[in-house]
Amino acid sequence: MMKLKSYLLILSLLLLSSCSVFNTPEKEVVTVTEIVRPKITVAEKPKSLKLTDVKWYIVNRDNIDEFQETWEKENGDLVFYVISVRDYEKLALNMAKIREYLLKQNEIIVYYEEAVTEIVEEDLDEEVLQ
Repeated sequence: MMKLKSYLLILSLLLLSSCSVFNTPEKEVVTVTEIVRPKITVAEKPKSLKLTDVKWYIVNRDNIDEFQETWEKENGDLVFYVISVRDYEKLALNMAKIREYLLKQNEIIVYYEEAVTEIVEEDLDEEVLQ
């Protein structure tokens, strides 16, 4: 009975130590860095704008009666939309700011399109070489 207990004790010690007596070497961990490039299609650019011409009429105290007669004959009722010279200047500045913003946005879009097409061309070159 005593021998059985000692055998069980030795066996349990071996099992608890996870067989560290044998000292099996650990497998080497290998890290591989792989660059994954997204497949992005370049969207087609929108068609350019085709704006219609706007005709401006200059009306002052000297020609208002003549303008009113001519206008009513050609177009019907006369309606005025009035803007001061200072507000017209503000309108022109706002349009210039909008134009500048659109040009900057276009530059950003072109930059990213070129970056994406370079990736696609590099991928094609690599496929040809393989």
